[in-house]
Amino acid sequence: MALSSKSSLWLLLAFLWLFSACTHSEKPEDKSKDEASCTKSKSMNPNGDSELALLMRQMYDSLLAMNLIIKNGGIPAAFPDAFLKIHTAKPTDSHTKPDGFDAYADDYLNTYKKIYQSPKSELKSAYNLTVQKCATCHEASCPGPLKKINKLKLEL
Repeated sequence: MALSSKSSLWLLLAFLWLFSACTHSEKPEDKSKDEASCTKSKSMNPNGDSELALLMRQMYDSLLAMNLIIKNGGIPAAFPDAFLKIHTAKPTDSHTKPDGFDAYADDYLNTYKKIYQSPKSELKSAYNLTVQKCATCHEASCPGPLKKINKLKLEL
């Protein structure tokens, strides 16, 4: 069953509203409440989820939403500034952020930002390059999510 373009737009807007609600917290005391609402009810990590893990899940969700926007001929709205916290977000353990992590993170963020500067005809390529930057870092330090990340790629 195909959705009408009006239904698709409403579905996309609802998803983006939900995503923005999960990435914005007014008060520090609301932080744990917001994080809990943005993650599965059961932690993926028996020791709890780190700030970095939660942020990367938000990045994944953002790329997934952008994937749908681009597939439907839309243009992504704005770079999520919350992603700049990648440098300061605490990892699960110190080995999760190896020596080259900041360089990978900068490369990823710069590539991600270029999506918003790309002409519509180059959105798929810019998006796929961002997904590849994400995968490159995970190949070097945390390969667990690679299969999921690689599924984000768009066909050109």
